[in-house]
Amino acid sequence: MAGQTLEHVLAASEMLGGILQHGHKVALTRLTAAQTEEATDIGFSIYSEGPGAIEEALDTIRKSSSATAVQAGPLAYYGKLFDWLDRRSNAVDPGPIRDILRDHIVKHSAVEPGTKVLGAEITERRYHTLYSLSKAVEIERPRLSRLLKKLGEIPQEATEVESGKMVFEVARIVPLIDAFSTAIPLSEVPVYLGASKSQVKRLYRHGTLQPLIPTTGRGSVRRVVFARRHLDDLLARVAELPELGAQNDDFHPISYACQRGAGHFEEIFAEALEGRIMAFRHPGRTGIDAIQVDVKSLMQVNASS
Repeated sequence: MAGQTLEHVLAASEMLGGILQHGHKVALTRLTAAQTEEATDIGFSIYSEGPGAIEEALDTIRKSSSATAVQAGPLAYYGKLFDWLDRRSNAVDPGPIRDILRDHIVKHSAVEPGTKVLGAEITERRYHTLYSLSKAVEIERPRLSRLLKKLGEIPQEATEVESGKMVFEVARIVPLIDAFSTAIPLSEVPVYLGASKSQVKRLYRHGTLQPLIPTTGRGSVRRVVFARRHLDDLLARVAELPELGAQNDDFHPISYACQRGAGHFEEIFAEALEGRIMAFRHPGRTGIDAIQVDVKSLMQVNASS
């Protein structure tokens, strides 16, 4: 409360406590002296604990709102608190509670860029509704809703109204949708990674390859797809292996090593990328097919274990 006037503190405390005690449509002027004192005490006990406590109180106020419309705005969610700050901010500085409420609104509502909230223009979108996200990623809302349920972003049992009221963080949800839009189906992964079908199936069963959408549990899908970035990261690790120099008859592809009894493909592959065994990259090949390992050494280790 440092730097605030007594008027700031008392007015904010009274309004905060009044709404928590008497609801979103409270008329402070109609409260009895005892009710006003009680509301002020409650608000002050929260206000004096700082921004964190005020944000928790705002969470409670927002959750207790009776607003059900998808397009419900700050007035519906915060009631007289928003109305008071919105009108007061045009003439008198109400203190830091205005900034705290504005941040809370932006964190929990899909505010359009250019919108003025409590005297300040919001220049960057931080959250999407299902409707605005549908427009941004150019996917029809019914299909997008199904996709988000498969991705675990919307509960499976959520109704259309409940889904419409949800908000999604831009920084996280847009890359996730982009990843799905450019995902590689399982049938195309062998070519993409430069591997055989059996090798890819082994990496998939082993957990080295993680599908973009979980294939077990509610909302799972039969069509297994992988994020392009996930596959590119795996290829980048292969590319980091040192290039095989002079011809060495002891180094061969992992598939050859497995045929000679050196071990399971998925295990040798992991050990090669993690540097636990000596591995190189064939200059004339790409992807997993380029990995060369010392077959004799692996066979000796496997035989002694």
